[in-house]
Amino acid sequence: MFPPRPSPSYLPSPGHHSGTVHWMIDGCTRNLQVRTGITASLWSVLLVLFLITSCIVLGRFGLHRKGRLVLSLLLITFIIATVEFGLNIRSINSQTPTRIAHPKELNCGDNDQLYLRIPMVLEMFIGDAFTIYRTWLLWDRRLLPIIFPSILLFVLGQWIILMSVTPVVTYPVVIPVSLALNIACLSLIGYRLYTHPKLPLPRLFIHTMISTSCLYIILLFYFMITIFTRWHYAIALAGPISITTVIALSLNLLVLQACLPGAFTSEGMIQLTEHGLVGLDPVGTDTTFPTDPIIDIIMFG
Repeated sequence: MFPPRPSPSYLPSPGHHSGTVHWMIDGCTRNLQVRTGITASLWSVLLVLFLITSCIVLGRFGLHRKGRLVLSLLLITFIIATVEFGLNIRSINSQTPTRIAHPKELNCGDNDQLYLRIPMVLEMFIGDAFTIYRTWLLWDRRLLPIIFPSILLFVLGQWIILMSVTPVVTYPVVIPVSLALNIACLSLIGYRLYTHPKLPLPRLFIHTMISTSCLYIILLFYFMITIFTRWHYAIALAGPISITTVIALSLNLLVLQACLPGAFTSEGMIQLTEHGLVGLDPVGTDTTFPTDPIIDIIMFG
């Protein structure tokens, strides 16, 4: 990605034949190329992964209550990411004329339109709310562990409203807030999974959950760096589509790994019912302790 030049000078370069003029490609054109590539590639990967994950969840659980919440969340995050994809294509198309007499007529416009940022923050809010919900369940529905993440989630929710009614900065607020929220919740989830007295989860499954959840945190950390450096324009080019899509991708990867047949049962995975410890029971048993929907998938799938 290249920063657009405020007042670029377009100098023709001599062609191979007399009378032929070749115009130099400027930063505006290159940024459009980068946006097109990132937008198309991320959404294409998400589409394939969403179809695979949805088919597996439906094939194993149907519309059973154990998979209904997860399937609904997969669909909602995919729809928002698809809306973001369509809005990005519209933005790119509006900045790409079919015919111009001179490169100066190429108008990059504003890469950071409000209609691109609102779906992004909405996706962040939904993903972070689900993360807090999982944390709340794993900590036996206690409110104390989720007080700080809930305050941060409230800030995200308020920012969606503020963005809609008044011009406010977006990235310097929502990215640090979401980053802090996810780090706090991931730390709480990881600690609880390792120390929960009633969750005999294999280490591989815990490592998989933590590493998959780190994808979104790593992306936010990268964008945090760009906010305070000369590369801050990069987040305006690829921030909305990247954040929106990676949230959906992380969730799909997490569910897909949990749904793989026999992925973790060979490691001595045991299940719990209301009567105590048993072997691999069919779908429909209930735990005597609260777990999050992702763990329910593997323990009762």
